[in-house]
Amino acid sequence: MTSLFENTLNIAKDIEPNDVLVSQVLDQIKGLLPAHGYTEFIVRESSSITLATVREGESPCILVINGYLSKEGRDMSDWLSVVDELYPKNKIIHVRWNAGNVTDIALDDSNITGDVKDTDADKWLAAATLARDMSPADFAALVGEIVTDKFVGHWKKSFNETLHAGHDLAKAIQDDEQLQDAILMGYSLGAVVVCQALNNLDANKVTACYLLAGAVSAEAEQWTPILEKHTDLRLINCYSDNDDVLKSAYGAGTILDHKPAGLTEIENSNTKQVVNLNVTEYSPGHMNFKNEKVGKALASIFKP
Repeated sequence: MTSLFENTLNIAKDIEPNDVLVSQVLDQIKGLLPAHGYTEFIVRESSSITLATVREGESPCILVINGYLSKEGRDMSDWLSVVDELYPKNKIIHVRWNAGNVTDIALDDSNITGDVKDTDADKWLAAATLARDMSPADFAALVGEIVTDKFVGHWKKSFNETLHAGHDLAKAIQDDEQLQDAILMGYSLGAVVVCQALNNLDANKVTACYLLAGAVSAEAEQWTPILEKHTDLRLINCYSDNDDVLKSAYGAGTILDHKPAGLTEIENSNTKQVVNLNVTEYSPGHMNFKNEKVGKALASIFKP
């Protein structure tokens, strides 16, 4: 599913006659986004994740984690285009987590201030298909009425859900011998879930982690403690210069407060454990990161 944030940015770019309006719209979105600290973490009684088998196969199993607004996503064809190039015979499990979806945002009025019209949810759900036909004035109104009230709150909510998803994924791996030595693959905000899982796992419970268009920090402060604990872990970071979504999120300064791994190399001199792969030539953008060409590029280096 295309993220709302990417839709908004792409729509804005398509309004060619009025560059001033485009700039104002983007500034409006960025200016209203709150600084994202994690909320206080309290372990839940029930798990925040569901493990859904995509296919049976050999061990180690591959655990794939999607990103923002992917809560209801069931189509794994994009993941298969990558995984099949590397591990065509391995078992694949989809780690479903509360990443949010457009319907949740449309039907939730908890973040709205002022009067709420009955048609707000319909506008939200129709925005992706209608926005390119809107006039600049209508688009600005859409951003002001819907995005600034709802997107902000739900992004923050999903960001904090990564704490619970990562904690519960670590617990699932440690409690199930069949999941130990697994390979983790996280896309976009799913890379944050991977990072949180590694923080919570005992040492060397997983063998490798692949980050694709990761919305997680690339800074050494984030990864050095993880690599020092998981000494047998191999960390593969796929990044691209074509990722306008992450560029805009990082440029806003309050959506991502550290440069994301999806845009640059992870800062670490441990070349035995860390591999940074620039896949710019294979990835046309954030929403098209999981594709066969990226899979083949990875397989040329890492295929068992």
